[in-house]
Amino acid sequence: MSLSHAKRNGLFIAIDANIGAGKTNACHAIASAAMASGHQTRVMEEPTQHPQFDHFLQRYYADLQSGQNTGGGFAMQMFMLCQRYEQHRLAVEMAWGDKGIVVVQDRPIYGDTVFATTAMERGFMTPEEYDLYVEMYRNISRDVMPPDVFVYLDVKPQDSYDRMHARGRSTEEGVPLEYLEQLYDNYQKLIGEMRRRGVRVLTVDWSGFGPPVEIWQKINKLVESESSWYEELSWSLAKDPRTPIKPHVKSQVNA
Repeated sequence: MSLSHAKRNGLFIAIDANIGAGKTNACHAIASAAMASGHQTRVMEEPTQHPQFDHFLQRYYADLQSGQNTGGGFAMQMFMLCQRYEQHRLAVEMAWGDKGIVVVQDRPIYGDTVFATTAMERGFMTPEEYDLYVEMYRNISRDVMPPDVFVYLDVKPQDSYDRMHARGRSTEEGVPLEYLEQLYDNYQKLIGEMRRRGVRVLTVDWSGFGPPVEIWQKINKLVESESSWYEELSWSLAKDPRTPIKPHVKSQVNA
């Protein structure tokens, strides 16, 4: 089906947040609220079940823990970019298809650029690797629609750090607080850039979690308030993808 002549019946919601914020649980809670309202829903979780996910994640986290750049950052970001792209295309097709599914994606392709930029700033991607990542991002994001709503769960870095350690994932041991702080700062830039691009952004204080029904109601209100102009604008934005944020000068680490 050609989406250029399709009428959207569903909704594509992208949920993003720092590591340990409780993003995946929020995705399922919001999907449950949508389902309770009579909508068919689908949650697209992060590709943690992919057979290569642990391989790439462990390589990158090993770099973070040792302070050595062995190529783990670039490998992880390229892997995730491919996975996000595949998910994004499927989400658009499902939301704009005949069944009109409410799709909730657990971290979109845009959020991954926060991690790539942070990796480059901290010296875990070379400038040449980062430039290649940016080129790939621009090429593959050129032919995808942006989400209907970008929901950012705002959790302070210290809270994210505490939650990350409370869940006790072995791969996350040794991830420093300053890394989460840098991700947080870059997420603030991403939010501004998403708004500048015309994407609806809903920022939610997730320091104490919150009622999913209320978030679902806010999403609907946001969509209904701007539906007419947004559908035209979103097409033009999809034709002009940009790197959401620009990196600072990278920190020095042992290469």
